[in-house]
Amino acid sequence: MDLLLGNWQVTAINTATSGQPVNLTYSESAAFDVSDLLAYRPNVTGNPVTPEGQRIKTTTAVSNFLNSGTVSIPTDVTHPYGNAGRNSLRDYSFNELDLGLHKGFHLWSESSLLDIRGEAFNVLNHVNYGPPDSNRSDGGFGSITQFFPPRQLQVAAKLSF
Repeated sequence: MDLLLGNWQVTAINTATSGQPVNLTYSESAAFDVSDLLAYRPNVTGNPVTPEGQRIKTTTAVSNFLNSGTVSIPTDVTHPYGNAGRNSLRDYSFNELDLGLHKGFHLWSESSLLDIRGEAFNVLNHVNYGPPDSNRSDGGFGSITQFFPPRQLQVAAKLSF
């Protein structure tokens, strides 16, 4: 009975976080080149995050996460700093459930053990998006092209004696 029902372990790790902060920036032109150490922030009028129903999801990207119509690059050379705040936006939230199933088998003595385990990372296969391109000067502004890994499975065995 112990061979079938004994020494089982189940492990679970759930990670749930709100979205990471996003800074809106733009690349300065030669006329605005004050310093390479500064992050130039654009002007924002309205909510720069596009409503959920207006975003375009494909198999490789999420387009239109940020609304380019509400984010503009300053045109006055004497005032290259816009009104966008630092960390003023958040990207998608992150949710992941990792599960593990472990079974220990006693071998030739009580001190010897064969541990067999199966583990599943992101077991629910939830799509977790990376940050959007937040540089207003880029052609891909507002697009998300990075994703965290999908479900991953692994099996391992360990012999302790």
